[in-house]
Amino acid sequence: LLFVVWRRAMIGALVEACRYFPETALWCRRAAARSSRSAGETAPRQAIGDRARLAAWLRAEAGVSVDEASMSIKQFSHGQSNPTYVVRSATSEAVVVRKRPGGALLRGAHDVGREHALAVALRGRGVPAPRALGYCADETVLGTAFWCYEYAEGRHFKDAYLSGSPREERVELSLEAARAAAALHSAEPPEDLVERLGGRREGYLARQVRTWTKQYRAADESLGAATAGLEEVVSGLEADVAAAGEDVDEAGLAVVAHGDLRYDNMIFAADSARVVALLDWELGALGHPVADLAYLLMPYRVPPLPFGPLSGFHGLALARHGMPSAEQVTAAYRGALRRPEVAAIVERALPHVDLFSSVAYFRLAAIVRGVAARASTGNAAAANARRVGALADVLLDVSLRQRRSAHTDARRRVRDFVDGEVIPLEASLLERAYAGGEAAWLPAPELEALKARAKQAGLWNLFLLGSGTGERGPYQLATPEYPGGGLETLEEYALVCEELGRSLIAPECLNCSAPDTGNMEVLAQFGTPSQKKRWLAPLLAGEIRSCYAMTEPAVASSDPTNLRATVRDLGDGTVLVSGRKWWTSGASDPRCEVCLFFGRAEGDALDPTRGRHARHTMVLVPMDRVTVHRPLRVLGFDDAPHGHAEISVDDVVLDKRDAVLLGHGAAFKIAQARLGPGRVHHCMRAIGACERALELTKDRVRSRHAFGKPLADHGTVRADLARARLDVDAARLLVRDCARAIDKTGNKAARKQIAMIKVAVSPSRGPSRRFHSNPAPRRSRRWPAASSTPSCRCGAAWVSPPTPPSPTCTPKPESFDKPTAPTRSTSKPSPSSNSKSRGPRLSLGTLPTPTPPPSTSRFPLSFTLLQTD
Repeated sequence: LLFVVWRRAMIGALVEACRYFPETALWCRRAAARSSRSAGETAPRQAIGDRARLAAWLRAEAGVSVDEASMSIKQFSHGQSNPTYVVRSATSEAVVVRKRPGGALLRGAHDVGREHALAVALRGRGVPAPRALGYCADETVLGTAFWCYEYAEGRHFKDAYLSGSPREERVELSLEAARAAAALHSAEPPEDLVERLGGRREGYLARQVRTWTKQYRAADESLGAATAGLEEVVSGLEADVAAAGEDVDEAGLAVVAHGDLRYDNMIFAADSARVVALLDWELGALGHPVADLAYLLMPYRVPPLPFGPLSGFHGLALARHGMPSAEQVTAAYRGALRRPEVAAIVERALPHVDLFSSVAYFRLAAIVRGVAARASTGNAAAANARRVGALADVLLDVSLRQRRSAHTDARRRVRDFVDGEVIPLEASLLERAYAGGEAAWLPAPELEALKARAKQAGLWNLFLLGSGTGERGPYQLATPEYPGGGLETLEEYALVCEELGRSLIAPECLNCSAPDTGNMEVLAQFGTPSQKKRWLAPLLAGEIRSCYAMTEPAVASSDPTNLRATVRDLGDGTVLVSGRKWWTSGASDPRCEVCLFFGRAEGDALDPTRGRHARHTMVLVPMDRVTVHRPLRVLGFDDAPHGHAEISVDDVVLDKRDAVLLGHGAAFKIAQARLGPGRVHHCMRAIGACERALELTKDRVRSRHAFGKPLADHGTVRADLARARLDVDAARLLVRDCARAIDKTGNKAARKQIAMIKVAVSPSRGPSRRFHSNPAPRRSRRWPAASSTPSCRCGAAWVSPPTPPSPTCTPKPESFDKPTAPTRSTSKPSPSSNSKSRGPRLSLGTLPTPTPPPSTSRFPLSFTLLQTD
C-alpha cells in the first residue's frame, strides 16, 4: 500500500513538473522509449487463425508465394482497433493482414471491407494508399473477415515528435504529412465508392457527434457504468455545431476524410520526407476535410506529457525541436489542395478548427471507451488495451476543455484580425474622417470590405452570446433565427472587447460597436417578433445602424427621472413622441435607420400609483421621423461618420405595437438590462486602447533621446510606465471579475462590481498617465491613442459646451463653429428610408473642416471626464 501511494505521488509530481517544465516530459518519453522491451512487431497476442487456410488464400487470391511451413507471422504492437499482422515468406516477401476482431462488436465498427474499398479506389488517384491485394469475407479462413495489402517499406514514427528522425528533417516531414492530407482531399472519389460510403450528404460534424455518442453509450452499457459529464459534452458539441451552421458543412461535396490522420498512421520513405502510405482506414468516410486537418494539428493544442497518447507541443519551443508551427502546416495543406471547391469549404471552416478538434477528442474518447469494453471481455487487439481504455475520461475532459478553448480562442483570432487587417488601414480611414466635408460622413468602402472579411472569418456578432440552442442564460440571447458569434459568457466577450479597443474602427468591422450592440441586445431580449424582423435582422446583418437617445440638454440627465421628453399613449393604439436629445451617438450616420428613444410616459393608460422608475417608456422611432440638428464635438473631434448629434422628435405619432418596447413604463427595466454588459464592453475597450497606447509609448521612449540617453533609461519614465502597467492590469482583473459576476448572478446582484469598474477605469489611473512621455503627439489627431481618448470613458476629455439658456435648447452658433441646420424633413416618412445608398445625414455645405479647439479657450489646465453614454 505504501508503495502504491508513493508511486501515485511520484507520478503526480512528475506530471506537475511537466506542466511547468515541458522539456521534462520529452526527457521522460525518450527514457521510456530506450527502456521499452516491446518492438514494433511481436509474437501474436491473438491467434491469427488457420495458418494453412491463410497460406492457401494468399497464394490463390493475393499472388503471394508462401507456404504454411516457412511463413512467419508477427503482430503489430501499435494500435488498438483491428488486429494487424505482417506475414513473411521464406523469400522475405512481406504482406500485411488486417482482420476484424472476434466476439461481439458495436454495429458498424471495424468494417475491414470498407478499408479495402477505400484503398482500392484511391490508390491510382494520387493518394498514398497501400496497394490492396485482396479481401476475404469468408470467416472460415481466419474466423473473421480480413483484407490484405502490400507491406510498405519505410520509416514509422509512433508519436507527433517524429522521434528517431533527424531534427533538421522534422519540418519537412510534418509539411509532407499535410501535403499527403491535401492529396487525399483533392482526389475525387469514384461514384461506386461514393455509394459504398453512403452517398453525398451534408452535416458531417453533426453525424460524427451522433454516431460517437451512440458508440460511447453502447460501451458504457457493455461496461455497466455510466460516464460522468458525457451529456454535458454531447449537448455542448451539438449546440456548437448548430451555431457554426453552414461554415462547417461540406455542402454535399464528395470528399474522403481519413478520420484518424496522425503521424503514427503514416509510413515515410526511408531516404526522403515523402509519405509512401497512409494506414488504418477504419474511420474513412465521406466527410469534411478540415476534420482531418484538425486531427493533424491536435498536438499543437496539447501540452507534452511524460507518457500516454495525448502528448503534444503546446508550451515547447518548436524551433528548438525542429518542429514547424501550426500556421506552417496549415499553409502547406492549403497550398497543396488541387480542387477549388474543396479549397472553398476549407477556407470557410478554418475559423472553426477548434470545434473540429473538440469533436475529434470526443471521438477518441468514444474509441478508447470501446477499447475498455473489449478489454473487459478479453477481446482486445493490444496488450495495453486496459490501460488505454482507462484514458476515456481524460479524453472526454480534453474535449470539453477544447470546446471551451474554441470560444476563448476568439480573442486570439480577433487580435490577429485587428493587427493584420484593421490597423494597417487605420491611418487612411481616420484621415478621411478628419478631412471634413460631406465625404467624411459617408461610409468608407474599405471599411465595408473589412466587414466582409470579418464575416468570412467567423468574427461577426460576437457580442450576442449563446449557441442558440438548449437552455439559455439571462444574457445568452442568440437564437437559431438570430445567431450570434458562438461565445457563451460575458467574460469571454470582455476579452474580445479588449482586442477591439486597440483600434477606433475595429468594433464596427466586427459589428460589435456601440450603441448598436446594446440596441441589438435590447431588441433580442425585449423586442416583439415583428420588431425583430424589421430592425434586429438588418442590424445583425450590418445593413443598417442605430442610435440611443437619452441625454437631454435642458435637464441634469445623470438622473434619468429628470428627463422631460414624452411618450404619450393616445388610447387608440398609437403613441405621440416628442422631445429634444443631445449626445445621441450614431444619429449623424447616414446608415442609421432606427432610434431607441427614452421618454417620460404619459396618458390615461399609465397607472398613477407607479413609482418614479416606472414612469418612462422606450420606443423605436424610425430615423426618417427624427430631426438631426448638428454634430457635437469631443476634444475637437466630431467622430464622423458616426458622430454625436443633437436631435429632436417633434410630435411624431407611431403605432404602439410597432414602436413601444416591452410596454408603457418599462424603460428603466430595459435600460438596467442594457447597462451592466454595456459598461463591461466600454471598460474593456478602454483597456484595449490603453494597452495600445502603452505599446506606442514604449516604442517611443526607446527611440527618443534626452539628456544624453534614451527616455527609457530615465527613472521617472520607467516608474510612470510601471505604475500605468499596474493600473491597467488591476483594472482588467476588476472588469473580468465584474463580467464573471454578471454571468453567474445577473446585473442586480453584481451592481457593486459594475460600480467599481466605472471608478477603476478612470482618468486618474493608467490611461491618463499613458501620455506622460509623449506630450507632443497626444494633441495630434494622427496619433492613435489621441484619437481613442474622446471615444473612451477612461481618459481625459474636453468639457462639454455650455448649455444654452433657452428651454428649447436652441444652439448658439458662435459656440459651435456655426454649423448649419439639417435638411431632413420631419413631416412624413420618406419612402426610401431603408435605402443603403443615402447621402450624408447632415447638410454640411457651410460647415468648416473640424480643427482642434485652441487650448486657451477649450482646454483647461485640468481636464475633466465627460460622462456620456
